Order: sequence, then C-alpha cells, then structure tokens
Amino acid sequence: MAQPALSRQVAKLEAELGVQLLERHARGVALTAEGEVLLSRAEAVLAEAGALLDEARSQWKEPQGTVTLGFSPSVAELFGGRLAALSLRRYPHVRLRITTAASPVLESWIHEGRVEVAILNGPTDPSRFLLTPLLEEPVCIIGLRADPRLATDRIDLAALGRLPLVVTGPPDGPMQRMLMAAQAQTGQVLSPLAQVDTAVVGRQLVLAGVGPMVEVAAVVRAEVASGTLQAVPIGDLRVQRFLARARGRAGSDAVSRVAGLMRDCVAEMIADGSWPGARALDRGGAVEEHQSQQGLS
Repeated sequence: MAQPALSRQVAKLEAELGVQLLERHARGVALTAEGEVLLSRAEAVLAEAGALLDEARSQWKEPQGTVTLGFSPSVAELFGGRLAALSLRRYPHVRLRITTAASPVLESWIHEGRVEVAILNGPTDPSRFLLTPLLEEPVCIIGLRADPRLATDRIDLAALGRLPLVVTGPPDGPMQRMLMAAQAQTGQVLSPLAQVDTAVVGRQLVLAGVGPMVEVAAVVRAEVASGTLQAVPIGDLRVQRFLARARGRAGSDAVSRVAGLMRDCVAEMIADGSWPGARALDRGGAVEEHQSQQGLS
C-alpha cells in the first residue's frame, strides 16, 4: 500500500474510534498506548480467525497455514533451524513464524493470542496454560577452559558468592529467580559483574574474559566442543522447559501438528546429544532414564 493511502486509512480508523493510534514526530511514527492495546487485541482476533479457517480447510487437505511459535533467543538459536527444516519436510504447506523473547514475555504473548505455541522455562502457572513437560538441563558456570576456578566436576552453591559472575535474563525471569533462591539457601549475596538480557551477549563477555556466566551448557555447545569454554554444573540446580499453549483457546490442526513435531524434535536432539546435558521429562514431569549427558565439560 502506498504511504498516502496508508495514512488515509489510519486517519479514518482514528476518526472512527475517536482515539489517536499513532504519534507522529520528526523521526517517524510510534504507537500510542491506545494503539498498543488495539494492535494486541487485533493480532489475537486475526490469529483466532486464521486458526478457524485452517481448521476448516484441514478437514479436506493436509495441514496448512501459519503457526506462530515463541522461544527464548538461546532456544531459538539451538532449536529453530532444526525444527523449521523438519516441519518443511513433514508439513510443506505449513509456514512457521518464530518470535523470540524472555519467558515472562512469552507467557504474556500466549495469553494475548500473539503466540500459539511456545517453549517456556519452568516453573509456570498450569492454570493459565496447557503445559507438556519437555526436558530439564543443569544450570552451569560457563567460563574459559583455562580458568583454574572451574577445575572441578561440580561447583558448590556456596562458591557462587566468590565468583565474578555474568548473569543472563530479566530480573523476573526463571534463571534469576532460581539464583535468588540459591542465594537464600547459602546466606550469601551475589554481586554480578554484569547482567545481560541474552545468553548470546553473555557468551561474548565470557569469551572476552570479563568473567564466567550462569547458563545452561547448550548455549555454548560449539565453544565447549572446540575446547574454548567449559560448562560446570552448579550443585543440583536445573531448569525445566515446557511446551505451552493457551488454555481454553481452540487451535488449528496445523498448530496441533507443529506442537507434536516440536516434542519429536526435542526428543531427537536429546537422543543424539545435540541438546547438551538435557534429560527428557515424562508427562508427569519426572526425568526419564538413560538420557544423554553429552556436551558438559
């Protein structure tokens, strides 16, 4: 749509609603608070309408349509490419839209209808979501291979307070909550050198020699394999991951098929060691036996 025609459509919509949707300034435009609300609700309505169409069509054809998935940046980096390739082979008429955000944001997006299926870090609220346990993996100190402070098979919780740490994720995220609980157990106060939003940035700080970071081994699998970095488990700290969908919202056949494909893809990656340190969870959330432990230092 040409810009003048688009401007007229927006102006007409603003007049019809009686509110301003966009703020215009020298650098362009930005959504107003009213615009943000309208966008969020409109995306949810359109997603539900698309799901109804896909479901109707699926009665006569193989799965088709667009399925919106939500991952944390590190899970998207590890998992997204393999899932997309598998989906294309198995369901050639389904298109994946992959969005990335921290787990608390993904929870909001599922609730709003902006994401249809996501992988969330636990614990999370089962009253709001349909949750399928996927896997658990140890939380590790990740540092340079030559760092003598990491010359052990396992780091004790009490040692965290003596390390200059890089911490990843938002303050209200699962990793931060887990560290706060561990801190309460030991009575020590953690004083991170740096706090970053993503493991990708944290990995860069570790490689630059700023300090070790707290994360899972999967985010540095290539560097561990090459001998640049090492990942040492912290006590018995583990993060669990769940497949999540909105409770009470109908999904299309394509959404159900892709959700099943995600479970299959995770199981394959655990079995062949390409999700380092991960152990599968059964439907009750218990660890299944004989899972791969490859990829840790």
